[in-house]
Amino acid sequence: MNAIQAAADLLARARAGAALPGLPPALRPATMAAAEAIQHETLLAMRERIGGWKIGRLEGMPFSAPIPASRLLTDPLPGPITLPAERYIEMELAIRFRVAVSPADVATLIPGDLTGLATLATLFEFVRPRIPMSGDVTPLDRIADAMANDGALVRATLVPWTLTTLDMPPAVTLLQDGAVLSRREAGAHVAAPLGPLLEAWIARLRREGRGIGMGEVVTLGSLSGMPPIPGAGAGYFGEIEGLEALRCTVAAVS
Repeated sequence: MNAIQAAADLLARARAGAALPGLPPALRPATMAAAEAIQHETLLAMRERIGGWKIGRLEGMPFSAPIPASRLLTDPLPGPITLPAERYIEMELAIRFRVAVSPADVATLIPGDLTGLATLATLFEFVRPRIPMSGDVTPLDRIADAMANDGALVRATLVPWTLTTLDMPPAVTLLQDGAVLSRREAGAHVAAPLGPLLEAWIARLRREGRGIGMGEVVTLGSLSGMPPIPGAGAGYFGEIEGLEALRCTVAAVS
């Protein structure tokens, strides 16, 4: 087992059990290529496939991180969501592909093409740290761990949109058990401009010879902060102005 595989094995085990104190120094990625390779090896160890992507900018570095397909849920749900004890929620603006895009078509894809291929969506991201979120942890460690993404809930809305919609999202409201948890007025996205981040993600797909599956999601970063989810569980209602509202209940920790 090489260092990439060994790091991935630790992260896959941490997804199913206790968090790590951190990646051992000998297994920590030194390059973006190594961090991305650990992501894929972790999915392989989990017997998972990619259901979507989280993109963003961390300390100035554009990054992308896969979301496991089994953890990408669609609103409405039949019942509560079960999550581990240390869990957080983020409300995000996302896009969801309504058609598949072949690797050959990704070769000529530009961000402006996405408006004809994908639908705007409201998304809850569920976050669970598997390595410390601060301290002796590098940005590449966090990217290797797919930014602690533990799944997402999504609801798409068929409305016209442009790349400017992503850079300047509408007003956002997140409620927990009926009380306002976070409210954000319309304005520039914290990760704007998003065009270069989408370009970096598309470039990664090209390097890896990867297409985009119908239903895959690309989520663009938090518009609500990252509040903790109580151990007793809670009900959430999220609304981005002009889009379908999103609802879920997170179960109590058993």
